[in-house]
Amino acid sequence: MDNGNSLGRGIVMILVAGFSLGMAHNWVGLASRPPRGIPWKASSASLPQLESEAPPDRVPRAPQPQPVAADPVSPPPKPTPERSPTPHATATPASPATKSPQATPTKPVTEPATPPSQATEPASTPAAPPVAGSAARLPYVPDMDRPLETKIATVKRFFDAGGALFLDARDASEYEAGHIPGALRLTQSDALSEPEKLKTLPVAGRPIIAYCEGGECEASRELAQALLDSGFRKVLVYTGGFPEWAAAGYPVERGHGGK
Repeated sequence: MDNGNSLGRGIVMILVAGFSLGMAHNWVGLASRPPRGIPWKASSASLPQLESEAPPDRVPRAPQPQPVAADPVSPPPKPTPERSPTPHATATPASPATKSPQATPTKPVTEPATPPSQATEPASTPAAPPVAGSAARLPYVPDMDRPLETKIATVKRFFDAGGALFLDARDASEYEAGHIPGALRLTQSDALSEPEKLKTLPVAGRPIIAYCEGGECEASRELAQALLDSGFRKVLVYTGGFPEWAAAGYPVERGHGGK
């Protein structure tokens, strides 16, 4: 009987010692640089960022007028000399035999000046086409098989230009308390259980920006992955989430909104 108890205590001691050694070894590994141990807290893999993955902004530019080079062969046109006014009548000198009253010289007749109202105006130059506005200055979102993270500055640019579809991945109560104006509420479970609902999303060729509470909230990532699995290829995750948006003083919509 005592032998059985001793054997049991020995096994327990061995397990405790092994566990302690394993914890100490992992702690030393995490403290090394680079860390080699297993993190104590599970963390999701970081996503690539749109700001580093995408090429520079594609901005359609208005055509610029090109300077016209002078023709080196053709000489410049010579100025046309002005014509002197031709008198309509010439005074005839008096005959030496016959004296006649002195002839009054005739004043040259000049053509009347053109009235100001009939003056020829130079042809108006057509206005240059306007330079593309802020709606065109949006980052290019490549087709990806995984979501891309994006920051608040880029999100605000898409919002101002109406260049993205915003999806709120939070609970209904959080959504109604406040969300980005125009955002639709859609969770991962909705995307998986109601695939037909995804076909009605008003994407219209725009990228999708999913967000939730930011920080450690994984709802937006899960929704983004579900969208990619359903065939969407331009899906972004706003890592700051709604709290960061509201704290920045940007517009907030309450109630059902665009749901």
